[in-house]
Amino acid sequence: LASFLSLFIGLLSAQDYWQQEVNYKISVRLDDERHMLHAVEEFEYINHSPDTLNELYIHLWPNAYKNGQSALAQQMLENGDEGLLNVSNEDSGFIDSVAFQINGTKVNYSIFKGHEDIVVLALLTPLLPGESIDVSTPFRVKVPSGSISRLGHIDQSYQITQWYPKPAVYDKNGWNPMPYLNQGEFYSEFGSFDVSITIPENYVVGSTGDLQNASEIKFMNDLAQKTEGDLISLVAKSNKGRNKTPFPPSSEKYKTIRYKQDRVHDFAWFADKRYAVLKGSVELPGTRKLVDTWALFVPQNAKHWQHAIEYLNDGTYYYSLWNGNYPYSHVTAVDGTISAGGG
Repeated sequence: LASFLSLFIGLLSAQDYWQQEVNYKISVRLDDERHMLHAVEEFEYINHSPDTLNELYIHLWPNAYKNGQSALAQQMLENGDEGLLNVSNEDSGFIDSVAFQINGTKVNYSIFKGHEDIVVLALLTPLLPGESIDVSTPFRVKVPSGSISRLGHIDQSYQITQWYPKPAVYDKNGWNPMPYLNQGEFYSEFGSFDVSITIPENYVVGSTGDLQNASEIKFMNDLAQKTEGDLISLVAKSNKGRNKTPFPPSSEKYKTIRYKQDRVHDFAWFADKRYAVLKGSVELPGTRKLVDTWALFVPQNAKHWQHAIEYLNDGTYYYSLWNGNYPYSHVTAVDGTISAGGG
């Protein structure tokens, strides 16, 4: 009887649980001379909560890199890092040019409690439980120096994270409008992403989601085959500590590559013209599904990355064995240049 009552109470609790849902469509173009992103975003916001909503809180997290007044700057200062207090125009970052519309009608927004990386949209009409709205805006991001935090660039190596207007989480405790900090920015609503990236065609991109372009899939597979053939010489050069891999000139031709993914809470992408690529696969222990594994690295670091596929396969297999099978079709590890480390 006690077991039955526990199960019954557990089922009732499960039925009371809910999450909001956000489904994005984003088109973005990289200007790698000025280190700018030019983009347009649309998202569907679905209210699965039992509450009626009168506003929408939106993260504009690139504004954390704007000046010494942001919460990120204050957190860094508390840790002895004055990097954002007197940040130069060259190294700073921001997001601007936003002009929000809801269901096609312009809406006003206000800055939340002095945090320029959070704004509040006043809804035109209350959003009832079970209803949805469509929100759209253009936006522009100046990519900051990668020496500051997770979003950034070092020369023409790009780490594009926390980069687009993004609704804050609404949960049983209400809204969670958090400014960007070095930790804590990962609490986000789940949903789907459909993202098109326009970029000079000699860039190699690692990204959230399943690549949709046959031509880009061939480009990546060909690059993986070439890297496999060159790996011994790449490792030998890396072991000798030769000069850093230089950046080649950007192609004058552009490509638009598209990624789609369901059931994720964020979208990040990394781009570098120098990347070498390794590819493998791993069979999951429960479903026997094959998952592709990718490693993107700068050739100067080949000695550290030569066994990356083995590590990725083992990590994916054993985390699946211990915690449940990995639900997506690929795992990608990227040799990053950001301050968080070469991971």
